[in-house]
Order: sequence, then C-alpha cells, then structure tokens
Amino acid sequence: MGKGNLSIWCCFLLCLAVVHPLPASAESSHPGAEIDLSHWGLGSPSEIGYLSVGILHKEKGDVLILYDVRREKPVIAEPAIPKSRIPAFDDGIFILDDFQGKNTNRLNGYFNAFSKPPSESKVTIDRMEDDTSGLRFSYRCAPGSYAGFRIQLFDFKATPFNRVFLDATPFKYLTFSVKGETGGEQVRFQVADAVWEKKEDSVQVGEIGAFLPEGKVTRFRQRAWIPLEMIRHDVKRDALANLVFLAGSGKGEIELGDVAFAVHKEVRFPAPSRKTEAAPASRKGLWFWNTEELFGDSLRQNQVLEFCRITRITDLFLQIPYKLKTTGKTIKVEWSPSGLRPILSLFHGSGIRVFALDGAPDFALREKHHQVLAVLDAVIRYNRSANSSERFDGVRYDVEPYLLPNFSGVEKESVMSQYLELLRKIKLAVEKEGLEFGVDIPFWFDGKNEFFEPAADLHGRPLSEWILDIVDNVGIMDYRTEAYGTDGLITHAADELRYAAKNGKTVFVGLETFELPDETMFEFGKGSGDSVIEISSLGKTRVRLRWIASGKPVVKKEGFYLAQTGKTFIPSTKLSFARKSIRDLHDVMKKAGSQFHEFASFRGFAVHYYESYRDLWAKETQR
Repeated sequence: MGKGNLSIWCCFLLCLAVVHPLPASAESSHPGAEIDLSHWGLGSPSEIGYLSVGILHKEKGDVLILYDVRREKPVIAEPAIPKSRIPAFDDGIFILDDFQGKNTNRLNGYFNAFSKPPSESKVTIDRMEDDTSGLRFSYRCAPGSYAGFRIQLFDFKATPFNRVFLDATPFKYLTFSVKGETGGEQVRFQVADAVWEKKEDSVQVGEIGAFLPEGKVTRFRQRAWIPLEMIRHDVKRDALANLVFLAGSGKGEIELGDVAFAVHKEVRFPAPSRKTEAAPASRKGLWFWNTEELFGDSLRQNQVLEFCRITRITDLFLQIPYKLKTTGKTIKVEWSPSGLRPILSLFHGSGIRVFALDGAPDFALREKHHQVLAVLDAVIRYNRSANSSERFDGVRYDVEPYLLPNFSGVEKESVMSQYLELLRKIKLAVEKEGLEFGVDIPFWFDGKNEFFEPAADLHGRPLSEWILDIVDNVGIMDYRTEAYGTDGLITHAADELRYAAKNGKTVFVGLETFELPDETMFEFGKGSGDSVIEISSLGKTRVRLRWIASGKPVVKKEGFYLAQTGKTFIPSTKLSFARKSIRDLHDVMKKAGSQFHEFASFRGFAVHYYESYRDLWAKETQR
C-alpha cells in the first residue's frame, strides 16, 4: 500500500509535453502521440523495451504524454544486505521526532500521507491546543480502499545502495503521544523493514488503542507504548524502514507527538518546546498573462490593482503583448508601449514592482535567440524613453525548454547549453540598464528521476545552479499543495534556496491555482497489465504510440506493443489549489514559509496566475 518511487519522483513531469499528442478521433478512442525515435537515440520501434507515459484525464478526453523511451528499464543497484546503524541516544531514549516544524526527523526520514481513491489522507505539522507542535493526521477512508501515513526511518532521497536503516535492537518500546478529534478513532499500526519497504508494504502490529491506558483513542492526550517484541520475527528489527499508520473506515483525525524509541518505560521526555512563528515574507509575486485586456480599460486596471492590494501582491509579472514581423534578416517588434504606460504608472503608484514577462519553449534554441533579443531590445528602448513611473523594474522569462520534443532524450545537453547561452545574452543586455533579471524554473532541475538519475545535469552540475549563476532571481514552479514530506514544497525548494543564499541570489516559490487534470502514470515493458501501448512505424524514425486501456492490441507483431508493468494515479489536488480553498493555500504558505525563512534567499511566494487566483479568492468570499 502507498506510493513508490514512481509517484514521488516521476509525477513532477506532469507538464513535460515532449511529444505531439493526438486527440481521440472517431476512428479510435485511444489517446496517442507521434514521436521521433532519434530524439531518444533509437533507430526503430523494435528497439523500444521500456516506456513511461502519462494519461491526462481532461474534460474533452484523455491525452497521452510521453516521458521516457529506452531499450530497457534501468536496474537500480542495491546492497545484498541492507545497511543499518544504532542511533546515538541518552538516558535510555532516542527521540525520533518532536515535530517542531522540521521536514525531516533525526534519521533524515520524512512523513508522508498515502491513500487509494476514493479515500483521502493528509498529514502535516500543526499547532496543538497546548501551543506545541505535533503531527496532525486527517483521513476519509472508504470501504475497499485505504488511507494512512508513514514515518520513514531512513533518508529516502539517498540511492538504495546508500540507504541506512534503523537498528532498533537496543530498544524495547516504540512510544508516542496521541489524541483524537472525537475519540474512538480506529488507527492500525504497522511496521516495515528494508525488505518490506522495497515491496511498498508493511506488517500489522496492532490497533493503537490496544497500547493506550484507556484502551482506545480519546479526546485527551495519552501515551502509547508498543513493545517491539510484538513485531513479527520475520521482520528485521535491526533494519527498520517505516512506521505505518492505517485508518479504519470513516472520517477522522488524530494528533501525534514525541515519537521515540525507549529502553524502558521510566524514561524522561524533555519539556515540550513552543515553536516561535517566523516573520512573513516581505514580497509576493503574481503572474499576469492577458495584458492586452487591460489596454484602455481603467475599470479593469483598477480591479486588478485592488485585487493585488487585498492579496498583498508586491511584484507583478506582466506578459508583453507583441507580434514579430520579419523582412529578410530584419525583425520588427510590433507592440503598444502607449498601452503599457498608464498600467505601469498605476501599479507603481501603489508600490507594486512590474516585470516584463515573456517566454516560450523554443526560445531556448539558438535559431530563436535573435527574436528574443529583438523583443528585449524593444523593452530596453521603451524604458529609456519612459519616465520613472512608467518603466519596467526588470525582465522575466518563462521559457520551459523541457517542453521541447527533443529535451528528454539524447539532445538534452545541447538544449540546456543553448538555453544557458540565451540567458547569458539577456544578462549582458540588461545589467547595464539596471534591470533585474529573473527566470521561472521547475523544481526538478536539481532533482533525480525514479531511477535516481539526474533530471537535468550539465557537466556534473544541476541546471538550476547554472541558471542561478547567471540571473538575479528565480521563480521555482513548486507546484505542490502540501508543505511537508518527500514530495512537498519544502523538499523541492530547499536546495535552490540554499544555493541562491550562498551566491547572493533570491528566490520566489511559485504555487499553482489553475485547474490541472488528474493523471495516471504508466510504465510499459514486458508485463501482463490491463493496458498496452501499441507502437506503429510511420517511416524512418517516426512512430505513433496508442494507449489501449484493455484488450489485445490491434497490431500483434512481436516488438510492436508493450504491456503495462506499473500504474500510479496522481490527482490534480496534489499539484494545484484550484479544487481547494484559499485557506488551504494560505495554510501551506505559512507552514512552508516558516522553513523557507531560514534562507536569506527566500523572497516570498508567487502565485500562478491572476484569473485563477482571483476565482479561488472569490469562492472564499461567497461562502
């Protein structure tokens, strides 16, 4: 039960449209895509032995997005015998986590919720009634499904070969405090060692209530003492991996505190600490794409300004509306600076900084650089001619080169190098103008995929670092709706914030409010799953892929289809706040912000984008 590496490390590729999707037609209800195998270093369909795809469940029908094509699925190296160690502890007790706002425990493990639809599960650090912090687990568990959370006893981000598990042999008890929202909550405790963790499963130990003085979860706090000898003998206590909590049927909520391993029950716990709240970020950004709609419309301009005021926006990323007209080698930028002047003056009058926003995936390619620079030159010339209240404060680029069809294959290094070349050209042009230079990047530019391979490395360094070396600030598209855990905001933004702080750069952490589709991730290879990918040659290295949900493929020749070997559902609520509330958004900002403020580079949050954020805000006022 629960999420494996695929869902945690691969779902960040939701927006990676690296193929040309084919919509369902009257002839076929199977979503498909056309690709060029040369982008993946392959010469013919028969060489394909592994595929990773996403099926986006959109209102008008499913759409196939291709993520990975290989000859075979990589094998992840693992030690024959799991590594483990006994942690340092004093006075007979090792406190694993007191939940004082940190994203990892003292073994570098995370806590993570998991569930199977239609069930739902959420786990977060929260302020409790006694003004201390604890782990809050809320759930809605449907019959025939499951909802729960796990606490990891190892560093999940380490490669399997380098993972170190907990040797708990010196201890006799696992202990923690617990209380319920209503009392009587049914929560089962399970445990996994390194072997069971690899299976993404765990072994039952017993109901939490059985280990409490009252014999059940109550509305007041009790301390559970779970004898480790109750763990099944085939589970290795010298290589424990996960503490797992599974909810019973229905809806409920419990609070957990001070999880520890103890030698005996007479151990003393330190006095609870009370976490001080961090100061809020001083700045907040907002992407605005439909700039032309503001031209000559003072009413709409003031509506946007008022929204920025009530939501405390300080930085507006304003798309530049323009058209390019090419005559021979000459590029003419057709746009309306006169329409921008009153807009910039209005927002500057309220203390809001305005940045000229531009971007498209093909901007990264060298043959497009002269067009990008022509538009930039027009912005620079406009700024020189405008008075101070009408000037842009900087430029911002949302290029997203990973959306190019040749990014994820063998040409990735070339695309990244061309992209960095563009950024250096832009930097050279703007630094003498006193313009701030920012770019938007996905959080995974410094991450790894499900095979622990670098997702976007160039010459041994992550692309995010190369970018931060050039620009003044980045906006991390950290599109998650939970603050904590292996797949939460804090984890994904921490490395960029750390690197930026060392180099005097700043970071906006971006959040999504636009409605995104649910997605099902599939792996295909030699298997016998419910669905298949049909592979048809279109001549030379072009092929067509079709996802067939069930039944036999139309093309039955060997090597022309692959069977499903893995499947993971990713709800849109994991990525966007569109189906959540403004309170959810602000709660995550507060919790993640309390961690981000440890970095001098943290500039604040940025929200994507105006219309969807406005609609989310409006839903709250209508309640």
